[in-house]
Amino acid sequence: MKKIRILFQGDSITDAGRNRKFTHGLKGYTKKTAQHLFWKEGFFKYDFYNRGVSGDRTQNLLERYQADFVDMKPDVVSVMIGINDVWRKYDSNDPTTPDRYEENLTKLLTDLKRDTNAKIIVLSPYLTPDPHGKHDEMRADVDIFIERAEKVAKKHADAYINTDIPMNKGVGEFSAQAISGDGVHPAPKGQTILAELLAEKIAQLTR
Repeated sequence: MKKIRILFQGDSITDAGRNRKFTHGLKGYTKKTAQHLFWKEGFFKYDFYNRGVSGDRTQNLLERYQADFVDMKPDVVSVMIGINDVWRKYDSNDPTTPDRYEENLTKLLTDLKRDTNAKIIVLSPYLTPDPHGKHDEMRADVDIFIERAEKVAKKHADAYINTDIPMNKGVGEFSAQAISGDGVHPAPKGQTILAELLAEKIAQLTR
């Protein structure tokens, strides 16, 4: 039986320091998502590939679209992108406007629909409290980008996951440090929250 090919796409949250010598490259929440689905849906049902690239913004996903999306021949694509589109405004004075973010994400999803038969899952950006207060200034912008991600996903994707609400709820249940050490990159508990959300959506779309 042909396995269902799952492709994870995004920035450093998805990349998670993956080893590029290995084809599958699973690490962080992508590895935990695969583990959840192996347990619940069976070991032989899926094949997983992580092509997240640290530092990427929406424009970078468009630039590597052919090789890292279309040529992968995915059945399901999860896309989690946006925090660097916000962050570069603050650390590099190189902003992506909300309109440009929306345009880039729209192009990515519509091209995927045109060029593949993949089901598309969009995960919103999120921002949890930084224990050092370093990224608090980004909160208002992140909220705008979450709204844009939801808008595009509801029109062009097969599923949408707001990650910001459950990740911040996790801070109340555990601690900010347990969810993310810097408010952006997930710690083990944060990875588990993301994985459980994503595994549920993948299972729903592939049953």
